[in-house]
Amino acid sequence: MGMFGKKTASNPCLSLIAKECRVIGEFDLEGDIQFDGQGEGTIIHARNVVISSTGHFKGDIRAEHVTINGYVEGTCIAHEVNILSSGKMKGQIQSEQLTIAKGGCLMGENKLKDEPSLKVVNEEKSVSDEVASKPKKTSASA
Repeated sequence: MGMFGKKTASNPCLSLIAKECRVIGEFDLEGDIQFDGQGEGTIIHARNVVISSTGHFKGDIRAEHVTINGYVEGTCIAHEVNILSSGKMKGQIQSEQLTIAKGGCLMGENKLKDEPSLKVVNEEKSVSDEVASKPKKTSASA
């Protein structure tokens, strides 16, 4: 088998928004996207989203991994979010893993992705249950 004999059909391609470019809309992709320019709208189903040091994105991002080295304003929902030293995020992040490098900035809040809701177990037993579960006192008369 030669060096070029093996094909890899599963490699997703990279979409690049150039530095001098501004795009608005919904980005529905299963691959990777990098913003060197400006974007506004919604990114869904992405594998990797990179906002470079010259990049700016305003809107909602849903991806597996998000790397911010530019400026993002909006909501970011991802398994892993990395804010690099020149990165700034204004808004809400929902992730399982968040890393902020020295110099990076998060102006907003971070929530754990798919945060389990709290449940109260055995909230209160009803009065009749408590009475039934207590041992009954009996008096013996002689």
